[in-house]
Amino acid sequence: CCDSSNADSGKNNRGGNTMSYDFFRAWYRSMLFWQIYVFDWFTKNLVPWAINYRSYTFNDFFSFHYSVNRGISWGLLRNCGDFGYSCVTGLIFLLLCFLAKYTTDRQRAGYTVYGETLLLAGGLGNFTDRLAHCGVVDFIKISFGGYSFPVFNCADIAISVGACIILYQTFMGQEPEERE
Repeated sequence: CCDSSNADSGKNNRGGNTMSYDFFRAWYRSMLFWQIYVFDWFTKNLVPWAINYRSYTFNDFFSFHYSVNRGISWGLLRNCGDFGYSCVTGLIFLLLCFLAKYTTDRQRAGYTVYGETLLLAGGLGNFTDRLAHCGVVDFIKISFGGYSFPVFNCADIAISVGACIILYQTFMGQEPEERE
């Protein structure tokens, strides 16, 4: 809870309590996390209903196509039965727990955690779907000529952008932010 340099006093450099400061600054209290999570939930419930759980084509490039993916990315492991589904869901839960702890530790060390926050918001959105719908609701379809990218959702976009941010920070050697 406390900054290690001020662990004995329980005060930050401004004289305030670091325990409450860290809690209110935590990734799971950020607007970014909740905006992504709620927007993903909203779109996964509104769009399928609006297109009557079928398909709607806007143009040759962009369409909505309702599907529920019981597997993981690109439908991998979708035919592994109920036991396999439960195992994959359990593994995803453990990965989310690990990522939450890792993100909290990095944030306390002074690093920005935008990428990790996007990963967690998208991952939790898809995990919530797995519990509520026995699979992840996907509806966005992008096509280029004869090729169609696998159907995805807003949480998948957040996960992809978050992963890119983390890779960028890793290769560019991100330094911790200065604390006030």
